[in-house]
Amino acid sequence: MFLWTPDEGFGFYEIGDIVENERPARAVAFDPETLTVRTHRVTDYITNPTKQIYRVTLESGREVLVTKDHNLFTLNADGGVTRIASEDAEGSHVMVPGVLPASPTEESSLDLLSLLEGDDEVIAYASDGIGDVVWTDDVAEPSRHHYDSRNAAPLSCVSSAAAPEKADIAFKQSDYRLSRNLELTPEFGWVLGFYIAEGSARRKQVQFGNKDNTFLDRVKEWFEGHDASIHRREDDNGVERLTVCSALWSKVIRELAGSGSEKDIPDRAWNWPTEVLRGLHEGLLDGDGCRRESRDTLYTSNDSLADGAMYLAARLGLHSSTYSRERETYIPMSDVTTSGTEHAVDTATDPHKRGQYVPVPSKLLHKLRKETGLTMSEAADAMGYSSKSSISNVENEQYDTVKRETLRRFHEIYTDNGANTRRLDQILREDVRFEEVVEVEETDRVEPTYDLEVQPNGRTIENFLGGKGGVFLSNTAGLCDPGYKGQITLELSNLGTAPVALSPGMRVSQLTFTELKSPADRPYGAERGSKYQDQDGPQASRIGDDPEFDGDGETPRAGDGGGAAGDRT
Repeated sequence: MFLWTPDEGFGFYEIGDIVENERPARAVAFDPETLTVRTHRVTDYITNPTKQIYRVTLESGREVLVTKDHNLFTLNADGGVTRIASEDAEGSHVMVPGVLPASPTEESSLDLLSLLEGDDEVIAYASDGIGDVVWTDDVAEPSRHHYDSRNAAPLSCVSSAAAPEKADIAFKQSDYRLSRNLELTPEFGWVLGFYIAEGSARRKQVQFGNKDNTFLDRVKEWFEGHDASIHRREDDNGVERLTVCSALWSKVIRELAGSGSEKDIPDRAWNWPTEVLRGLHEGLLDGDGCRRESRDTLYTSNDSLADGAMYLAARLGLHSSTYSRERETYIPMSDVTTSGTEHAVDTATDPHKRGQYVPVPSKLLHKLRKETGLTMSEAADAMGYSSKSSISNVENEQYDTVKRETLRRFHEIYTDNGANTRRLDQILREDVRFEEVVEVEETDRVEPTYDLEVQPNGRTIENFLGGKGGVFLSNTAGLCDPGYKGQITLELSNLGTAPVALSPGMRVSQLTFTELKSPADRPYGAERGSKYQDQDGPQASRIGDDPEFDGDGETPRAGDGGGAAGDRT
């Protein structure tokens, strides 16, 4: 799943690691009241029983692994957010991110000392002293004196936190040095993207090959700007090769993006500025892509890179989709032909179809027309339609979805005629988009499941982002911790714009019981300082008792009035 943590920033994390270790994190989530996509604090961590895993596939190629009864999100007729269980989702349009937020800890430079920390082949230098050095047993006494005389030490003996900012680094027994902090520029992003798509790395060199000399000129210019040694030659097949002869650059590039068939977008890249990521995307396409008038396509045999490319597209506000096929591929740099699965990731600023449809907010549109005082015929005439049936079909739910372009026509006319179109503004802003679920299938996986609670300051957020390409997932139902005693307070919220009447005896919830095979390791109760034990009757939230709100209680768990059912991304 896609999370932000204080230690590592944005990246893809195993939900089991986050939950089992209760790591502080922020989730990428949408606000159901405004439909804005931002990061929100994870407020609880939940381990659930082992369950059967299902795969939900969207029209764009996005996928997510969930339990059968897990909820996704869509819009209801009032334009409000509503949940839909995965087993009922086929054919529905569910929420995906239209844009990913910038990192709360955006980086302007790359700390090479931190990147390569612990590497005994890389030496740190500092004219004013290298700081605290903890010598390892494999560094002999004569070598220590040699390093001391040069104000240097291997990275295996130096802490990046204690080393001076103005340090340099060099590969062992080499005079070529780089400053500790490498500026993150769009051109650096392009070179890295071009390497991921088209480059290779050995222990003491980085190589690029392409028939377009302008691309290699661009690579050459950037590395020469860092005084790197360059060698260039043309093969008999017309492919020109450019080699950066540097063990240090090879180590930096491989540490960032890998090598061979496993080259990928670095996790740390999600914390880079937008213009750097745009450069990286351009480099990927120039290296192994195809540009068309209506869309660009990146080709890769790396499933992880295809996934990352879709997240990258969302970070840049682009529409994306992916498909795969079996094919043979000739690799000119290696002069070999391989066979396997090739993924194609399409990106576009304004696609013809995908991401352009929205579940019809029929009641909302009817309400807005009534606010304007327009008849169906008058509204149709104002929008340039030949018949009032164009309005009637939308208001009476003759269609499951409507084009954003059509919705904008409604928005323009109803705004001009005095209606409050704030909800249409939020839907059309495209922080979230909607894609059709084309398949829900059972996998052969039966695994422990986990979930997160995302309700910062008690707000109704209750969603987070995960899966291949990015799909918003619901927290679903709450859980009572083993050991809880007392009456349960049920929280209900109406995310729609219309009131919902509740009557005595109406079914509004369900209870599910799971039998434990052994006593709970941390039962709910006095030893944990649990706030709701033995409660009598409905109780208000006591989240204010928690430490992060200057209280002295423990962080609320699922039994404390909120939580999530067992699901996995």
